[in-house]
Amino acid sequence: MTAPEKLPTPMLVSFASIGYLALLVAVLGIASAIVDDDIISTPGVSLIAAYAAAGVAIAAFALLLAGPVSRAKPGYWSAVSTAIGSAGVYVIALAIAVFVSSADLSLVGSVLREVLVGWVVPVVLGSAFVAAWAGIALRRTNASQPRWPWEDEDE
Repeated sequence: MTAPEKLPTPMLVSFASIGYLALLVAVLGIASAIVDDDIISTPGVSLIAAYAAAGVAIAAFALLLAGPVSRAKPGYWSAVSTAIGSAGVYVIALAIAVFVSSADLSLVGSVLREVLVGWVVPVVLGSAFVAAWAGIALRRTNASQPRWPWEDEDE
């Protein structure tokens, strides 16, 4: 495969980021249904804070993944650092968003305890890892569009 046929890095990062968003929404919803609890059940926390934190985490995911997938053969270990960075940014963004919306440090502490000790951050971390691994695998495998044998221009 020649270089022009490769998927451009911005497009690959966009696909992986959309995949991360889809995984994050789906797995948070499924996990919430399984444990029969809200994603963030601390009273006084607005949904806007949770949405803002997820949006910032997705943007951080895209920025963290752009570096590794710009190389020809990125290492799969980059998926680990991308996932950890994205989950860390999620926690920090959630803390800031809760503080901005409530100006209550005890509420920030309660939310952080809930997401760090509970199941939310592992879901964010796992979703980011799977999406980053898929993006890296897409770059490493040199995937291209499917073609029928008679479409080759050689003959």
